[in-house]
Amino acid sequence: MDIKPIKSKRTTEIILEQIKNLIIDGQLLPGDRFLTEGELTERFQVSRTSVREALAALSLTGILEIRQGEGIYVKSASPNSIIEPLSFIFLLEKNQLQNILEVRKALEVEAAGLAAERRDEEDWVHLKILVEQMQKDLPEAKHSEQLDLDFHIALARASKNPLLNRLMNTVQETMGQTLQVTRALWLAATAGTTQRLFEEHCDIFNAIQSQDSEKARRLTYEHLQKVELELAKYIENPQAE
Repeated sequence: MDIKPIKSKRTTEIILEQIKNLIIDGQLLPGDRFLTEGELTERFQVSRTSVREALAALSLTGILEIRQGEGIYVKSASPNSIIEPLSFIFLLEKNQLQNILEVRKALEVEAAGLAAERRDEEDWVHLKILVEQMQKDLPEAKHSEQLDLDFHIALARASKNPLLNRLMNTVQETMGQTLQVTRALWLAATAGTTQRLFEEHCDIFNAIQSQDSEKARRLTYEHLQKVELELAKYIENPQAE
């Protein structure tokens, strides 16, 4: 393996870069056992602490797996190795409501389009049950936040894209908190909001049922765009009626 001695103040960063390049260049493959901490210290000609910091970072991001008593291994690529670092970012962003809504829109519009193209009978039945539960929940809408979230998560599952599905589930908690805030604002200030939201979900469901992907994308975009506009209005003027 092409490992060069390091003489720099950015020791840990350069170790990280070299190890990642070994994987990118194919010198290390998923499942390969890597050099030990001591061997890396000798090859890089750095302190054991620097090597340990680099290995910990690569383990945290899902690139390497450190098995106690067995060694260090290159992990196989998986959706989790991409999603888990992002989940921490979403947690940090949970108070940035506008940012979360924009991410939600980007994810859900495509999820709806793919769901229309790829949904099977089981997906359709699940969505139908959720829409029926939304209707029963009117007008009090006591369970509307959870049903809304479940509906959009079901669309992601129906997209048959495991990465998209995993990403949607990863941000589920943050999105749920967002929905609670937006709905609280709406319900306190606007009559007929719950009925309108129910009808919008029905329209999206009908597009999924007829497998009209472009219509499903358009309706989902319009639905989420209204969320952003309404939220912006109430943030700017919370006393508005």
